Amino acid sequence: MRILLILSTFIVFTMCRLMCGIEPITTNWMEIQIKLDCPAILEHHRKCCLAHGWCYVYKKVSMEACNNEYCRCVDALAKEGTCKMHSDNFCMNVKNLGPMLWPTINENGMAI
Repeated sequence: MRILLILSTFIVFTMCRLMCGIEPITTNWMEIQIKLDCPAILEHHRKCCLAHGWCYVYKKVSMEACNNEYCRCVDALAKEGTCKMHSDNFCMNVKNLGPMLWPTINENGMAI
């Protein structure tokens, strides 16, 4: 039974399709939370993540502007309850992790 649980967890992690950020653990955690608690907003949240990622790659505006736009995007998706709590947490994550990642993202979207 324990092996089945481990394998099913691994399969869920490898099937991640949200791709929000460059770090797979956070990406998988975010996707699992949204799929379980807020499945109706998954596709829209994916668009917020994609726009945020490209904002970091092209750097046409400041990191703060990229993060604020992401926060506005996910905030517009969730107005109350658990989904709102998740969007607030995701916003806090990009604002806290952004300063570490911003200088490492090159024009190819890869961390250097």
